Amino acid sequence: MNHKTILTMISALLLLAFGFTPRGATTLGSATAYAQDSTNSAVSTRTVSVSGSGQIHVRPDIAVVQVGVQTSAEEATAALNANNEQMQALIDALTEAGVAQDNIQTQTIQLQPQYPAGSGATPPQPEAGSAQSTNASPAITGYIATNTVEVQVNEIDNLGSLLDSVVAAGGNQINSIRFEISEANAALQQARETAWADAQQKAEQLATLAGAELGDVLTISEFSRGPIPVAETSMAVRDTSAVPVQPGTQDVNVELQVTWQLQ
Repeated sequence: MNHKTILTMISALLLLAFGFTPRGATTLGSATAYAQDSTNSAVSTRTVSVSGSGQIHVRPDIAVVQVGVQTSAEEATAALNANNEQMQALIDALTEAGVAQDNIQTQTIQLQPQYPAGSGATPPQPEAGSAQSTNASPAITGYIATNTVEVQVNEIDNLGSLLDSVVAAGGNQINSIRFEISEANAALQQARETAWADAQQKAEQLATLAGAELGDVLTISEFSRGPIPVAETSMAVRDTSAVPVQPGTQDVNVELQVTWQLQ
């Protein structure tokens, strides 16, 4: 093999190594193909977005009331014993009226000293340097015992007569009353259906005006507000023959934001 033949073979090998194929020659191997769409696939989608509102007025059917007993005596033990006896009579009156034990829950039990009139809940502090500045606090004149329970009343129409029974049994404190809805979720679902019907009616009207029809729903956002308990009221019971109760109504609101595709 002469020198010219060797150079020719080396040149051919280099051409094949760098991917140059002589005309008419065939090479075998893997290849990857890429296709480019000649048309623009990003076509803008027409949509319509509307809001729908739903509001349901619901009459509460549950009352939650805090009732209690406050007693006073010169001795702490006497005040507490009197309170215990009176409070047990109150609880017995509740259960006799049909309130389940599970619906009666103790909220507060307090025993506080009582000072001379005008001194307030805390003993007055003598002026510095006075003759009394080194003396003990003013003498305690007695003790006040307080016990309150929270009661859930499921028969709201009987609340007035129930409170009468509480007072007759020795209860002298009604600290708060609030009203609730037992089927709050059902009311929320009803308000949601009303809001959806409102949104769909608006969207259909707008689609017709635009010469289109509603397609698929693209997005849904909900803003809801459940029933808000009636503001609490406080009062002390002294002498009463009837307790009028007006639960009123509560509002359940749902706001929907819905986007449809137009077609």
